[in-house]
Amino acid sequence: MRHLEELEAHYRSVVGAEPEFGTMTSLEGNTVGIFHWPRASSRMGVSLYASAGISVPGPGGRGHSHTVEVFTGIKQDSEQVREAFANLITSLVCSTTPHPARHGVFVAGDWEVIEGRKFTGWVLTERPDELIPDLQLKDGRHITFLDALPVFAEEAAFRHGNRADDLLGMWEEWEVKSADLDRELHPSLKKPRKTSWLRSALKLKRQ
Repeated sequence: MRHLEELEAHYRSVVGAEPEFGTMTSLEGNTVGIFHWPRASSRMGVSLYASAGISVPGPGGRGHSHTVEVFTGIKQDSEQVREAFANLITSLVCSTTPHPARHGVFVAGDWEVIEGRKFTGWVLTERPDELIPDLQLKDGRHITFLDALPVFAEEAAFRHGNRADDLLGMWEEWEVKSADLDRELHPSLKKPRKTSWLRSALKLKRQ
C-alpha cells in the first residue's frame, strides 16, 4: 500500500494519538487500509476513521496527481460502524463513476449500524475548517481529505431531487450533530402521524 507511512504520520499529527490499523479486501481484490482512533484516544471527541490508499481521482477530475482519502467521526463506536466505513471506501475504490469522491457525492448503502436505527449511506463534503489539511506527498501527488457524513433514510429521500448542499444547509441551520447516530431528524423530515378519514370525520361530527 503506497504512501502508508506518510499518511499515518499526517493523521497522527492531526489527531494527536497512535491509530489502530487494519485492511479490507473487496470481492474485486482491491485492498484498502483503515485507520481507527477510539473515542477515548482521539482529542476530537469522536471515534475517528480514515482511509489509506484508495487513490480516488480528486475533485474536479484533476487526475491521479490529485487524489482523495475520506474520514468520518462517529460518536458511537462498534464493529458495525467500522464495517460500514469499510464498505464506503471499498465502494469508492470499485466505483465505475469517473470521479466518485468529491463534495456533495452521495454514496449509497444499506447498513443497520446500531439496533433500530438505519442509515442508507454517506454524503461526502469538503470541510470549511479543513479538519484534516491537504497533504503533499514526497512523490509530488496531492491528497485532499473529504468528510463522510452518515445519512439516514429520511435524509436520503430528501437528498433525492435536492442538492447535497440543501441537506448540509438544513443540518447547519438546525445544528444537527451528524456524527451522532442517535440524533434527531430535522423537523421537516419527520413524518406526520397518519389519521384515517373516518377518524377525522368522527372528530368533526363530535365538535
